[in-house]
Amino acid sequence: MLVAPSSLVSVSLGTSPCSSTGVVGEVPADGLLQALAKVPDPRDPRGVRYRLATLLAIGVCAMTAAGHNSLVAIAEWARRCDQEVLARLGCPFDPFAGRYRAPGERTLRDAFAKVDPGALTAAGFARLTAPASPAAGPLSPDGVPEREQRRAHRAAVLAPDPVRLRRRAFAVDAKCLRGAVRADGSRMFVLTAVRHDDALTAALREIGAKTNEIPEFAPLLDAIDDADLHEAVITVDAMHAQKDHARYLVEDRHAHYLLSVKNNQPTLAGQLMSAYKRTCTTSYG
Repeated sequence: MLVAPSSLVSVSLGTSPCSSTGVVGEVPADGLLQALAKVPDPRDPRGVRYRLATLLAIGVCAMTAAGHNSLVAIAEWARRCDQEVLARLGCPFDPFAGRYRAPGERTLRDAFAKVDPGALTAAGFARLTAPASPAAGPLSPDGVPEREQRRAHRAAVLAPDPVRLRRRAFAVDAKCLRGAVRADGSRMFVLTAVRHDDALTAALREIGAKTNEIPEFAPLLDAIDDADLHEAVITVDAMHAQKDHARYLVEDRHAHYLLSVKNNQPTLAGQLMSAYKRTCTTSYG
């Protein structure tokens, strides 16, 4: 199924295709471009023609459509965009050609290869979790809420106690990035913290070539706000069954943990197995 580029930009930017003021390129305060503008630009400022936020927004909008999962496909998507879409994405205007310029595959590759994945993940997480401000309801001439609002308020007051929400939960795990290699030919691994309820990546951290995911555990969760991690449950695999990790979660971040225990912690695994056997003996005679 083919999707018009203008509709993708409207969905990603959270605006209608045409500005209410008639000025092409306007983006709301909480738009995608402003969120991506928080990502630090690691490029040499000399010779830069495209803002980093523009290039990242092009990648987001292009990958919204199925099939645009390579740099060549993203560049081709940008090349097919009409002038209004390129303007709203912040592409530069060429006064000699009288057109907005679309970046090529080489420009996208150079920018995407240098971007900090952690900063990009944080910007995306903040954009996707930004609370929508509630619209003000209709008021009567004397400033009293209309009947529907009064009815809803009365129903909320008389309703029984709401069901207690489940704790927030984050899954921490390391993954290998398919098709991504370093200059020395080694594969690239990243450690991520993903929310259980909506599978949204809250934090991401690249694992160095000469280390593993254990020392990256605390720095990864440091990128998550205390308000989000407080009283939350962190689920991790057996590699993170470490005393320092448990102490960090409970004492420093006031969170809970659910750890898998295997033979990488033989003493703890033996104690748990002995307790399990005693419980089975007591329960079943």
